[in-house]
Amino acid sequence: MIQTPKVTIILPVYNVEEYLRQCLDSVMNQTMRDIQIICVNDGSTDGSPAILEAYAAKDTRIEIIHQENQGGGSARNAAYPHIRGKYAYFVDPDDWIELDLCQQCWDKAEKTEADMVVLRAVKYRSPPVHSPPFDSSQPEVRRFPGEKHDLFGRGEAWNRFWLTDFLLSNNIRFSEGKRPYNDVFAAWKGIVLANRIATIDNLLYHYRVHQASYQQTINKKHLIVVKTFLEVETMLHETGQYDSYRNIFISRKLNFWHDRYYYAIPVSVRNRYTAIIRESLSTEDREFYRTAPKELIPRHIRWFYEMIDGSPGLVATVKYYISLVIFGITKKSPRQIFRWFIKRIKNG
Repeated sequence: MIQTPKVTIILPVYNVEEYLRQCLDSVMNQTMRDIQIICVNDGSTDGSPAILEAYAAKDTRIEIIHQENQGGGSARNAAYPHIRGKYAYFVDPDDWIELDLCQQCWDKAEKTEADMVVLRAVKYRSPPVHSPPFDSSQPEVRRFPGEKHDLFGRGEAWNRFWLTDFLLSNNIRFSEGKRPYNDVFAAWKGIVLANRIATIDNLLYHYRVHQASYQQTINKKHLIVVKTFLEVETMLHETGQYDSYRNIFISRKLNFWHDRYYYAIPVSVRNRYTAIIRESLSTEDREFYRTAPKELIPRHIRWFYEMIDGSPGLVATVKYYISLVIFGITKKSPRQIFRWFIKRIKNG
């Protein structure tokens, strides 16, 4: 066991025996050797605990914490009292990381004196998707709200490398309980409180999308995403940051709520989901979706809120679903669609 490791890597483990070995191999074989590895077994019922014990027997840097199943956010939080590294990094156990991730992030953090380093990932969908490069118009190190807006779409636990003192002193924790999006609150709180945020434009993380993935589970737990953003809003007010982040926060909130409706919420609970949204919309939210520029609220999302908010009702419903069929599938503008039809006619 390394008493003063440079980096602590935390893995919340729950029923991932199929992928766990690949993840542990990528963590154990980091080019930076002086690391601490905390694995929190969150009540796994498969072969994951046995795999953890076997790896810990081979590598004294691995420490295992066992707890009853409480959810991914709770498992990450359980590691906090045991973190000894100058920096902390969270890895999902069904993914894997580049072997020099710790070294690259350490070098960047030490060079920039950053409270966190944000990195990029490859998401293994079909086909694989690379997280977008950072805004080239922004500096490598963000220092104040106006320079941080491009980071809010990168809220996953695994795309930020934390200075441990900053993480702990600001009580930046993940949402407790068995809930998806348990990392959203921590990501927002970290971004708004950090004095310095550095970025690395390298693809260092490999995110596996599969049916058993907790975030991909399609069930009623996704309804809690509305509550998650209300918690973030409360935090912004409590920290005195709301006015600085008002526009970007409302934009992200309304866009995220819509995207969960479109991509994640099962049809059987959509009516309940939209009712929760409608109950949660403030006067400020309603004014925003009606008047904000399309850069903040795209047209089809404005129509979505008009549809569920009851005004103008049927007209907005028709516009919304037509926009999904035409623009959501084709990704083309009306002019492009018209030209496509003309070309097809000419070519017989």
